[in-house]
Amino acid sequence: MRQGLSSSSPGTAVKRTTPALGALAALARLRWQAGSLINPAGTARALERLWFGPPRGTPNGAALRLLDRARADWALVVGHGPSRRVRVYRWGNSGPVVLLAHGWGGHAGQWHAVVDGLLAAGMRVVAFDALSHGASDAGVRGSTQTSVLEMSRSLLAAAWHAGPVHAVVAHSLGSAATALAIREGLPARAAVMIGPPADMHAACATMAWNLGIGPRVLARMQRDSEQWLGMPWSAFNVPDVGRTRPVPPTLVIHDRHDREVRWEDGAAIAGAWPQAQLLTTEGLGHRRILQDAGVIARIADFIGPAAAQPLPGLALPDLALQ
Repeated sequence: MRQGLSSSSPGTAVKRTTPALGALAALARLRWQAGSLINPAGTARALERLWFGPPRGTPNGAALRLLDRARADWALVVGHGPSRRVRVYRWGNSGPVVLLAHGWGGHAGQWHAVVDGLLAAGMRVVAFDALSHGASDAGVRGSTQTSVLEMSRSLLAAAWHAGPVHAVVAHSLGSAATALAIREGLPARAAVMIGPPADMHAACATMAWNLGIGPRVLARMQRDSEQWLGMPWSAFNVPDVGRTRPVPPTLVIHDRHDREVRWEDGAAIAGAWPQAQLLTTEGLGHRRILQDAGVIARIADFIGPAAAQPLPGLALPDLALQ
């Protein structure tokens, strides 16, 4: 689900615009407002397509080199229509298995710096492309549409395929997918969430407000989507998972100035999940944080063999990495 999780997302980020871009944004807002009044059903359908349509991420040179080094195969998502293939990548031959879950519009190659750091720490690493992302098959609603629920099913398929998973490291909406997988019984001993969104309903409401869409149209879109999702939007609240289900020790890493997912979202998750730690960075944003050596070292420390126990040195609720 769209969370303000990509540079193309109209969600939570506040960006500087030129006068021309500002005029285009105002025109688009006017069109959404008019559609809400004249054709609420059609506008709800258009909002649904926008919200569930991930952007297309293109791997750069470092990402492609990482994927070329991997042992690649397939996992299957079953039980929701025809079986669909999820592309799975593996690195390393020994050590505990760490599963990496990308975010909205992401792909396995974005983890190139993290993979190298975890391999150096003696771990095996597994990453995957969620359905309708990267090299994986299209989801139930086609290649241009998917949801956090389908991302979670992709994660579970990769986890069962890769064998016992010691820890999950997730970025952005991949964190919400991880929370859903944990709720469904994923037996991880530790989790790391980087720039995680807290609540799908709140994020969608923010996007609708920014577009000028009224609450009735938003409510209609959410009711319609619940029919094919098979569950209410209230099920996609990450803090609630920690309040209502057993969860592993979790490290939440969030940059204070993240322009795509608010720092407050990460803080809310860390406050709700028992044994969770909040690590706050400064100046790394939403994506550059995945390449920071200090962050990667902290991840490796947290998900080491003692990850099931509270770790010394991470008790402070707010720690800045320079």
